[in-house]
Amino acid sequence: MKLADRMGQVSPSLTLAISAKAKAMKAEGLDVCSFSAGEPDFDTPTHIKEAAKTALDEGKTRYGPAAGELDLRKAIARKLQRDNHLTYTPEQILVTNGGKQSLYNLIQVLIQPGDEVLIPTPYWVSYPDMVALAGGTSVFVPTLASTGFKVSPEQLRSAITPRTKLLVFNSPSNPTGMVYTPAEPGT
Repeated sequence: MKLADRMGQVSPSLTLAISAKAKAMKAEGLDVCSFSAGEPDFDTPTHIKEAAKTALDEGKTRYGPAAGELDLRKAIARKLQRDNHLTYTPEQILVTNGGKQSLYNLIQVLIQPGDEVLIPTPYWVSYPDMVALAGGTSVFVPTLASTGFKVSPEQLRSAITPRTKLLVFNSPSNPTGMVYTPAEPGT
């Protein structure tokens, strides 16, 4: 089967390639700590597995709402208020399979051919391909270890053009672990 032409715009997953290499090295008996796929090195906690089994036994096997189960979105809203002092209604919360899916969906609905997306570097390897699939252009904003891998307001101002549509603002950052604080100027 011939793949869509747009698939030529994306590169093979570096994450999966690194993960496969790490698994092969482990199979050879090497002691490897892989920083690729982000999978935990521990089993799913028992209480979570038991809850999944209970849900199956109760027949909770049908499609749920596209935004996520209402009870889950209410619980997330309570958590955000309690722990983060952020007020959101369940209607403002969307549950997805992960951050990557959320970003892909967001980029697909916001970016059109010709739009620019600012991506501070270093960045997670999937971002440029997501932008390319939407027809956009990635604009990389370099950061340095000496600045804690943080992009400055001045850097952002100089990178913004009339075609800029989106900034990938990732805090805590994957892959650097950098975190912005509310007290930082310009943030």
